[in-house]
Amino acid sequence: MSLEDMGPEDANLIAYIDGALPEQERTALERRLALEPGLRARLDALAAGSRPFRESYEALDAHAPTTRLEAMLAQTLAAVPAEVANDNDRGWSRRLPRAAVAAGLALFLVGIGVGHYTPAGWWPLGATQDAEQEPPDAWRTKVAQYWGLTTSQTLLEMPSDAASTQRDLAVATRRLGFPLTPDQVSLPVQELKRVELFHYDNAPLVELAYFDELNGPIAFCIFANGPGTVTQPELEQRKGFNVVYWSDAKRSYMVIGHGPDEIMLKIGNMLARQVAA
Repeated sequence: MSLEDMGPEDANLIAYIDGALPEQERTALERRLALEPGLRARLDALAAGSRPFRESYEALDAHAPTTRLEAMLAQTLAAVPAEVANDNDRGWSRRLPRAAVAAGLALFLVGIGVGHYTPAGWWPLGATQDAEQEPPDAWRTKVAQYWGLTTSQTLLEMPSDAASTQRDLAVATRRLGFPLTPDQVSLPVQELKRVELFHYDNAPLVELAYFDELNGPIAFCIFANGPGTVTQPELEQRKGFNVVYWSDAKRSYMVIGHGPDEIMLKIGNMLARQVAA
């Protein structure tokens, strides 16, 4: 989806989905959602189908316009003087490190790449690999690549409340085709901070993000494209993370984070029991 495809209400709806809308605006929007079926339908569409996981993150992984970005970076650095004068009346100057400019531009480019929308022409989102050439576990690699962008600070700054969690789980339930309740996805220590919906290989992929004070961010992912077999939770290392994965006849699951092996396995086994109940 490009900026040209966005409706006039979409910015507020996306902020609402992400829990980033200020309380007063959220309350006003919720009143409108209760009275306007069209607006509610647009919210559900954005929450359920507007985030093409594969296209968005494979674009970053394999199809970024490297030459153009490097040229932009070089041009920006060349335009920055060695010294930037500030407060000339007091006769002092502050040196601006060129590396700081490079870092700032890099962060801007990453922010553009991982946002919900990108300016038209920046990323060729339609160019993807043939899914048939990928192994069945390729989705776990893509999740790991994306999860590497999440930090504890990311989750700490996200507001969370029971009503928002219930609403997001209801949307996930509709997309996955089986009930997800707070009891099924609750953990004894880790706080659920975010529920997001993506698509991968034209199938829904739900990601639940938890804040763990000791072990850092942990995600529980449910992919509605199961291998048709039942497997028990197993541990692997992928992209520097500990991953616990398993499957049933219809869905594949994974828990990902930097927690110790025994902690991750405990969380994976607990969630496997809860979602199967």
